[in-house]
Amino acid sequence: MDRNIVVTGATSGLGLALVERLIEGKYHPVLTGRNRDKVTRLAAELGVPGYQLDVADAGSIQRVSAQIMDDLGPVDGLINNAGIWLEGDFDTYSAEDIQRVIDTNATGTILTTHAFLPAMLARGSGTIINTVSTGALYCRKLISVYAASKWAIRGFTGCMEVECAPKGVRVMGFYPGKIATSMYNTAGVARDLDVAMSPQQGAGMVVTMLQDESMVWSQVSGRAITDYL
Repeated sequence: MDRNIVVTGATSGLGLALVERLIEGKYHPVLTGRNRDKVTRLAAELGVPGYQLDVADAGSIQRVSAQIMDDLGPVDGLINNAGIWLEGDFDTYSAEDIQRVIDTNATGTILTTHAFLPAMLARGSGTIINTVSTGALYCRKLISVYAASKWAIRGFTGCMEVECAPKGVRVMGFYPGKIATSMYNTAGVARDLDVAMSPQQGAGMVVTMLQDESMVWSQVSGRAITDYL
């Protein structure tokens, strides 16, 4: 599978597991993330190209996407995985918290897609997979802004699916339940992750979606069976 696959948010958790799984599948993953030192170290360790990319920064997206295509040639796949968590009563959020979540989870996914999609459409082939969330499939308290960002991407992904499939490009959404990553801890939220799926399990589902190019896997969701206990 001699294909370049760009992964955002790839320096930890699901993103890093995706890069490792793509290597196993004989793809050519391109590791991206906000932290330059982590990107440099992990790219060297894994033997893959690495680029500092902040999906909350439109200028960064434009510059880095162009650099990736200049350096590596056609990008056959994009996995929009970068995302951050926000939890708590809505009235306790700062305006900066709200903007950061929307910029990263929603606008970042849309603008990164916008950067790589035209070349895919011109070739008549390509795959874009957006990591959404089960938080875009239901409503519950304390995650209003996070859910808003993911519901936005649910709508965006669905519209892109039907717009791009006739042109040869698959756009699909992966809707995971709890995954044992540092996302909650980074947001200062306690979670029992013993019941969660592993990043490797989530990565396996995404790579399965990527591999079968005759299928559009619409709204694929999954969670560890222990998460139901």
